[in-house]
Amino acid sequence: MLRHLALKTRDLAGTERFYIDVLGLRPAFPHEGMLFLETASGQDLLNFVGTRARFDPDAGGLDHFGLRFSRPEWKKVCARVKRAGVRIRGRRRNSAIYIEDPNGYTVELYCD
Repeated sequence: MLRHLALKTRDLAGTERFYIDVLGLRPAFPHEGMLFLETASGQDLLNFVGTRARFDPDAGGLDHFGLRFSRPEWKKVCARVKRAGVRIRGRRRNSAIYIEDPNGYTVELYCD
């Protein structure tokens, strides 16, 4: 079972604002130089590791990662994405959108 995904970021504060204010994740626990966020179910963690080094999110082989929501919560997240002016890069019918986070990672937001 996958418990967390660790990704690099050059802007912990901006990443935190995006994932909490726009996508609705919540802080899991504090950690120096890192950000741990959990999904609404509390089953999954996203770990962002602060770095000053430049990195290319496309170079590591990561295409995208997905965050699953209930349909009512997905509609709320989509509305927050729109209000925040986040560009939607793609769609899958009426159940998924693809956006880019502040670090350049593609994030799929979907519902069942």
